[in-house]
Amino acid sequence: MTDILFASLIIGVAGIILGIILAVFSKLMTVEVEEKEEKIRAMLPSANCGACGYTGCDGYAQALASGDEKNITLCKPGGQHTVDQISAYLGIKADKIIKTTAVVMCQGNSHHTQKRANYTGPKSCQMATLVAGGDALCGYGCLGYGDCVSACKFDALHIIDGVAFVDPTKCTSCMECIKICPRNIIQLMPLERAYSIVFCQNEDRGPVANKVCQVSCIACRRCLNACPENCITINNNRAVIDYEKCTNCGACQQVCPHQCILSLYPVEELLSKI
Repeated sequence: MTDILFASLIIGVAGIILGIILAVFSKLMTVEVEEKEEKIRAMLPSANCGACGYTGCDGYAQALASGDEKNITLCKPGGQHTVDQISAYLGIKADKIIKTTAVVMCQGNSHHTQKRANYTGPKSCQMATLVAGGDALCGYGCLGYGDCVSACKFDALHIIDGVAFVDPTKCTSCMECIKICPRNIIQLMPLERAYSIVFCQNEDRGPVANKVCQVSCIACRRCLNACPENCITINNNRAVIDYEKCTNCGACQQVCPHQCILSLYPVEELLSKI
């Protein structure tokens, strides 16, 4: 009986000692993680845009500090400067971040298309969409009420002649405009080199697209036949360019009857209007 009690006492004491050790180490590790999290958080730009895939800068900093996240290039608003800081602090080598910009894939301004109805509700693209799909004659184009402009924290979006345009020198690729656009016509594009873009998302057949907008893609196939790199296909009644193959030779732009194919980006022309 004495042996059993003695053994139980030893096990109990050992459990208490182990518990204390674990508690101490847990506290020490928690402090270390908290310090790392605070330092990493200070390196992030406080955009809280969620482009990294986390709820905000706090979530991303916590994931990096704990080691749950290894990719230190997820903060696009912070750019290369933020990546370099985190890389030096954590000792993790990172590839050079590729600069991107949001692009509004539409040129259907007030000179190129018309409204099919007189919308008098709240000046919001999302609200206008709820009324019979919006008031634009083109069912795939920019509505021009500026939800994306309101969502942008970096003054990178402006409405010009009824269409949203992005200033790539200010865009941080936070994707807030992409999330809020009800027409899904805003995309992220890399800025590492020049290439041609079809600035139209209309999927109607050519005759219909031709009636609703003067700069719509009508799937005439002229660009496809002119491209020396064979990087253009026709999908859903519109031309689609494989940007990785495109050399921006300009052949497709020259033959497009509606001038809906342009280089990324006619920056000087657009910024002069802002």
